[in-house]
Amino acid sequence: MRRAIRVAQALFLFALLASSRAGADSLVPEATSADQSKASPLIPEAPKQEPVISPHALAFRARWLTTPGWALGPYVQEHTQLNDGWGLGLEYIYWASGFDVVISLEYASINPDDGNYLGKGHAANSDTHYLHFDGLSTLSADVSLVKRWNLTPWLELRLGGGLGLGGVFGNIYLTTNSTCTAANAGDPSKCYPSNTGPLDPKDPNAVTALQAHPCSDPSLDTAAAPCYRKYDSYPMNVRVVPVINAVLGLRFQVQKHVYIHLEGGWRLAGFFVGAGPEYRF
Repeated sequence: MRRAIRVAQALFLFALLASSRAGADSLVPEATSADQSKASPLIPEAPKQEPVISPHALAFRARWLTTPGWALGPYVQEHTQLNDGWGLGLEYIYWASGFDVVISLEYASINPDDGNYLGKGHAANSDTHYLHFDGLSTLSADVSLVKRWNLTPWLELRLGGGLGLGGVFGNIYLTTNSTCTAANAGDPSKCYPSNTGPLDPKDPNAVTALQAHPCSDPSLDTAAAPCYRKYDSYPMNVRVVPVINAVLGLRFQVQKHVYIHLEGGWRLAGFFVGAGPEYRF
């Protein structure tokens, strides 16, 4: 009897141990699909990199051009000026380290006001001329180096200059005035060709009156016998002129690849103020 009781106790203990092991195993969670997805791949992926911005860019510019009278003062005693010139240009820009290499092509209208001109040191009674400017314009190209300084993460200061060549279009016509003195040489209503009478540069009929007396020979145009002739002295007869470019401006970054330029300076024959967009590839 005692032996049967001992066997029953041993079986009970064995069953109890087996059940406790099963419970412990149930406490360990099985690996889920989410956990499996987090496992490292056999071949690691390459780290993602931001695309590199190209050093190449294109820009468009629009400019207002002026040649004020005081800029001509050292060369001519009487003159008019250019107040309403304009230019449109395209630029290729290479972003080098700390500066830009800029190659530009520009078309510009540079037609000054008609009026009287007298060179420095010339006699007013014989060498004062009425000039008519007929559609003067240029197509020019230049290469410039422009230094840049970062003022803020989105704003740069730019300063530079360059050289180039330009072709000149249009013509200049002149007539020698007859009734001029040093006091009235700049006034076409008092200093004018004897065969036309007083002239008003703003009156279209003034050109018509001048064209009514063309020169058969340009050398015949004198104060005593004025005639209308084409001006063919340098640089207009050569039709190619040097370009000197100087620029000071700001460049604003408005988007990762897009910039806006505000600038001023000197180019070809006058001062300019302009603006335009730039796209960097």
